[in-house]
Amino acid sequence: MLLGILAMIIFIPVFWALVIRPQQKAQAEREAQHQAVVDSLVPGDRVESFSGIHGTLVQVGEATVEIEIADGVVATMARQAVSTKIEPGGHDDEQEDQS
Repeated sequence: MLLGILAMIIFIPVFWALVIRPQQKAQAEREAQHQAVVDSLVPGDRVESFSGIHGTLVQVGEATVEIEIADGVVATMARQAVSTKIEPGGHDDEQEDQS
C-alpha cells in the first residue's frame, strides 16, 4: 500500500509537468495572439468571426465592432468575436471574386 501511495505522489507531478503545463502554456500563447489581433482592429479591415462570418469592419468600438457582411448589411458583434484578419489577396478573396 505504501508503494502505491508513493507511486501516486511521484506520478501526479510528472503527469502535470509533461501533459498539463505544456497545454496551459500553449493556451496562454493562443490567447495572447488573439488579443493582439483584437487590439489591432481598424475600420476597413477584412475579418472573419469565430462563427465564420466574413466582412469588412465599418466601426470599431471598445467592446463591439460593426461589420459589413454584404452591400448595405451591417451587423454588430462583440469585438472578441473576431477571430482573424483576412489579408488582401488571400485565398478567401479569390473565392469571392469567382462568385
